[in-house]
Amino acid sequence: MVLINVYVPMLLERLKLITNNTFTAAENREKAVLYLNYLVTGCQDADDHELSLNKILCGIAPDTVITQTIEVTDQEEQLMNGLLKTVINYWPAIGSGSVEGLRGNWLIRNGMLTDKRERWELTVEKRAYDILINRAPFSFSTIKFPWMIKPVYVEWNY
Repeated sequence: MVLINVYVPMLLERLKLITNNTFTAAENREKAVLYLNYLVTGCQDADDHELSLNKILCGIAPDTVITQTIEVTDQEEQLMNGLLKTVINYWPAIGSGSVEGLRGNWLIRNGMLTDKRERWELTVEKRAYDILINRAPFSFSTIKFPWMIKPVYVEWNY
């Protein structure tokens, strides 16, 4: 998820969940958590413990239980798949991979979230091909959206 953080505000705006970097309704924060899950996994359902990072990125405490549900429309699916194809095209080091390959190899990762006083720290699970991160055209070491409570500092040892 952290690799594509730069696209999150644009995606949430196109899904009509935010306007001018502000959620347009309280329930839209929860919906955003679920849409981000779909973006990363391709699945509409998730166990609550799998959503901690998404909650933090949407300005929700990680222990908050998500009560909203979503049904991804064909148009929304096309939007998200198009976003992921754009990521693949902008990162030539990973080749001409598929959306599922991007999800499985780069976006779906185990990690450890640690709550520090003024920030979250995320340590991402390392994989053998992570050396290609050096050639990623994306910034992901610090993530802070206007609606977040505190930033996420990402440690990805590649």
